[in-house]
Amino acid sequence: MTPVTTILSRKLALAAGLVCLAAPVLSSCGFDYATDRPNVISNGGFAMNATGMRVLATRIVADANNHGVFVATLALNPTANPAVAASRAPQLTALGTRSDSPYTMTAGKFTPISVTDTGAVNLADPSVGGIPVTGNFTAGSIIPVTLTFSDGEKISVQTPVVTQCREYASVAPQASSSHGNKGGKAKKATSTATDSASAQPTAQATDQASTAPSAQATAPYDCSFPSLPPIGE
Repeated sequence: MTPVTTILSRKLALAAGLVCLAAPVLSSCGFDYATDRPNVISNGGFAMNATGMRVLATRIVADANNHGVFVATLALNPTANPAVAASRAPQLTALGTRSDSPYTMTAGKFTPISVTDTGAVNLADPSVGGIPVTGNFTAGSIIPVTLTFSDGEKISVQTPVVTQCREYASVAPQASSSHGNKGGKAKKATSTATDSASAQPTAQATDQASTAPSAQATAPYDCSFPSLPPIGE
């Protein structure tokens, strides 16, 4: 009886395996594996429409509170031929926040952004440049940013705010923008305050100082790593 039982067990195991191969939709064989689903690994938000533009790795690179540069990669659908489709692709013309956003963000002036004939454009590339933004946000905030394209399409992406440090240190706005680089706003504000103080009476300068934002709100972010005390202390 033992040999017969062993043969039957092997036949049943083989039959079960064939059923799994022939009918992959059966729950016992598994379906909807993670490897079968789209997977975008990026440090930032993303939105992938079936037919429209793709917005990848959105970030606001902030050099100080309430002040930064929006960057992202804009790309055509992978099925499109960039050599043909890029010239007809819509341009990014406006940037803002959704009405339900807990943060405010306003974009400065920028030249409409087009996809290149490679099928993608990376605003984090210093040779391209991002969009200057101001508002009510700090590093660590997550802002629902809405991108508007020239064909009327609107794409909303949850966008993290990161500091302009380390891998983001070279991020800059478009060359045509008047928005300064890292620390530019703080330096400009400091020099303006100094000029005003030298030109105005002492009492007026004191009043301005009492109503001006705190230095902490406009100071550039510190990119240095914190120092640790020696072991044992």
